[in-house]
Amino acid sequence: MQEKTDAVLRFFTSGKFENPRDEAVMDQVVRYVIFNVALMIGAAFLILFGVSVITGGNASRGIADLFIGFTCILNIFLLRTRIPFTVCGLIPLVPFGFLCGVLMINGGEGGFAGLWIYAYPLIVVFIMGLHIGSVLSGLLLAGIIAAAFIPGLAGFTYTLPIAFRILAVYVLVLVLTFVYEQIRVMKDQWARQLTVALKSERDEIAAMKDNLKTGIFLMDQALLIQPAYSRALEHVLGMDNLQGKRFTDLLASSIKAKERETLEDYFGMILNRSFDAKMLEDINPLVEFDYVNPTGDIKTLRGSFGAVDRGGGIFFVLGTLEDITTEKLLQQQLKAEEGRMDEEMRALFQVIQIEPGVFSDFIEDTEYEFERINRVLKNNELSSREAMVDIYQSVHAIKSNALILGLDNFSGKLHELESEIKNLRDNEGVSFEDVLHITVELEKIMKEMDKFRRTVHRLQTFKAHVGDSRRQDRYVLVETLTKACEKTSAAQNKKARFVVEELDGRVLEYGPRRVIKEVLTQLVRNAVSHGLEHPDERARQGKDPQGLIRLSITYKENQIHLKLTDDGRGLDFEKIRRQAEKLHLFRKEEEARDKNQLLKIIFSPGFSTAEEVDAHAGRGIGLNLVRERIKELQGSIKLRSEPGKGTIFHIFIPLEMKPELNKAS
Repeated sequence: MQEKTDAVLRFFTSGKFENPRDEAVMDQVVRYVIFNVALMIGAAFLILFGVSVITGGNASRGIADLFIGFTCILNIFLLRTRIPFTVCGLIPLVPFGFLCGVLMINGGEGGFAGLWIYAYPLIVVFIMGLHIGSVLSGLLLAGIIAAAFIPGLAGFTYTLPIAFRILAVYVLVLVLTFVYEQIRVMKDQWARQLTVALKSERDEIAAMKDNLKTGIFLMDQALLIQPAYSRALEHVLGMDNLQGKRFTDLLASSIKAKERETLEDYFGMILNRSFDAKMLEDINPLVEFDYVNPTGDIKTLRGSFGAVDRGGGIFFVLGTLEDITTEKLLQQQLKAEEGRMDEEMRALFQVIQIEPGVFSDFIEDTEYEFERINRVLKNNELSSREAMVDIYQSVHAIKSNALILGLDNFSGKLHELESEIKNLRDNEGVSFEDVLHITVELEKIMKEMDKFRRTVHRLQTFKAHVGDSRRQDRYVLVETLTKACEKTSAAQNKKARFVVEELDGRVLEYGPRRVIKEVLTQLVRNAVSHGLEHPDERARQGKDPQGLIRLSITYKENQIHLKLTDDGRGLDFEKIRRQAEKLHLFRKEEEARDKNQLLKIIFSPGFSTAEEVDAHAGRGIGLNLVRERIKELQGSIKLRSEPGKGTIFHIFIPLEMKPELNKAS
């Protein structure tokens, strides 16, 4: 049936269009169809009229009818040639317009022969369009006016009322034809614009659908997957060409028969809309499940489903499937890491509560037992069972000591290992694999001991430095500045060593300890970032590849003196001058040649000579912060720099102490 329809359509369009149903050529298709139909009908009527008129005795008019009729037949063939459509249209329509004018003038049969004029605007406008159609209709309109209103021109006399009626009806037909054609053209343009917009939107939706990592699909009431599914669905399920496949069949290797029945019942509830969406979401059997793809790989998928109304009371299931295998694996890893961190925190808390001396004894005893176990494993004269007995004794001893100290996590691991060794000890034959397994577990226990050893060392080091608050402040300051030096130098691939040459404890106890720490931290980072050279550059200059930053904090004559020295490259005044000019920091030209002015500029907000901005330098805030903090304390800063030898910062902060405290510590 479709083939017959296409054949008829191709005939009436003169075979000029490969796809006459294409919206882009629809306007031309309509004109070809109307023209072909008009030619066929017009030829039939004109030939019929020509024969009847000649028979009635009017040979001239009959010949005119026959001429135009055969012209229509000829034009049917011309339309199928390469002759332009406009030329083909003018060939019959111009003579036909002339014939309509002649019929209007001759009248005939009481003037009814002139009724052909009313068909002319419809034909020429629909076939030739508004522009040519309006010209041809206008020419015929002029002929009608002449025939109706000029006395003696027409062979049939038109009374004035009749003439006005003929003219009015023709104008009405002409105007309505123009209006209809214009509306049709506007409608077609609007339809084309809407089609383009819909196509663009459809393409965007298709692109988004195909680029989603989530598989989206529709299922009919038989649970068959519909064509418009997202490309990601094939990736999620690991198979191609899913259209028309039953969804539950695709999950056959992943769910049991009973689960499949439950799933089909669930989809039935969605299609029947027998429960609300929230409840259906809560009872979703595929909210998270393990899927076995055709290659045997197991994935974890997350599914969600809902009803979609396709109209006419027909509902489909809209489903989404997402591969969350990586997400689940990450969750498991995070959970394991969280458990490990919790375990370490509990172990650290337990260690902190033990007196360091007691804990040191425990570590010493434990190391002795591990050495003993090591000797047992190396003793080839012992049987595997005898070795298990000796190892069991040592592990039990360690566990007992751990229990006494309250190291519950550590003793729990030892208890599990002890149970495994006990089972091996009670067996007659102990394989090499069994011994290897115990050795690996012992290695894990030894690593736990290494953590304990480091923790105790830190505690002992800290307590050795914090006999009183003054020593504690000193330790915190030195440790902070040392860390600042280490981290900044590591980040910039430099080598640096931080040394405290002198530190008066009274400064930290009675002075502005927080500001001192903040200022010195900035100066240490600045010294590493801007002062010290890279190791290879220092080596070329004959310097130690490792730069040296020295600090002294003293108190004399009611003021604190902070002195920070580095042995780096010193200040590059030329580079400072160029950067200052770039930032328009000079108010006078002579300031660019004044070194004291250049020294002041490096403390300006936002000023930095660093070529790149990173976490340690480049934002121009460090030295500005130093200046502002010292200024708040009514202190002063002196700076001395020598190219190639380094830079020295002298910071003076006023501080008055009571006479009894004014004694060096």
